[in-house]
Amino acid sequence: MKKLLLAICVVFGGVFLFAQNIYTGQNLEQNRKYWASNRQYYVTFQNDGNLVFSDRSGSSLWDSRTSNKGSRAVFQDDGNLVVYGSGNNVVFSTNTSGRRGDKLTVQDDGNLVIYSGSNPLWSSKSSPYSNNNGSSSRSGSVNTGYQFNRGNKVFSSDGRFYITFQRDGNLVLCRSNGDPIWSSRTDNKGSRAEFQNDGNLVVYDSYNRALWSSNTVNRGATKLTVQNDGNLVIYDRYSSPIWSSNSQQ
Repeated sequence: MKKLLLAICVVFGGVFLFAQNIYTGQNLEQNRKYWASNRQYYVTFQNDGNLVFSDRSGSSLWDSRTSNKGSRAVFQDDGNLVVYGSGNNVVFSTNTSGRRGDKLTVQDDGNLVIYSGSNPLWSSKSSPYSNNNGSSSRSGSVNTGYQFNRGNKVFSSDGRFYITFQRDGNLVLCRSNGDPIWSSRTDNKGSRAEFQNDGNLVVYDSYNRALWSSNTVNRGATKLTVQNDGNLVIYDRYSSPIWSSNSQQ
């Protein structure tokens, strides 16, 4: 009987790992489930090459979108979580190298987070690949006439930065980990934000008064772009910049 129980433990031990933290230098074994301490969420590097964060029912909350591409997944010594292809090419990265990340945490609240000490550097809920509610876009740009919904995020094409109209009424440009690098300074005042048809980016209060604007009305603006360098830029039809947040990183 003891041998049977030991054999069962060995079998299930190869599939499930009840650990909350994954530390730098650790490879994620294929098809092994790394669980949150409450056993309600887990991350696994699937046999198809996709790194997936799921709830207990198996529903995906986030994934690296590397199915049929990924060959191995590793939380590297430099603090970067990376999925490599068969040719050792990077097919997904959290872009956290050199930022002193030391642990990848499968949290009880349904979030997958990279920390440097107690400081979050990246999370699945702020990632452009989040599957939670469809409130994220990785397009990099929006066209005139775009209205911001509170809490929705428009990411740069590389996923390192995003613009969002926060629930407190502030229009904020952030790093992927949520650190702000520019804002309209309309917190607790703003009611809506819009990149208008006239090319002006505006935050209004509840009385429809403009609290902040880019002052680009009727200057031929066609798109608002969250750039990979951390700059928020309004471009005209000739791809010439007519306004920027001057927040290059």
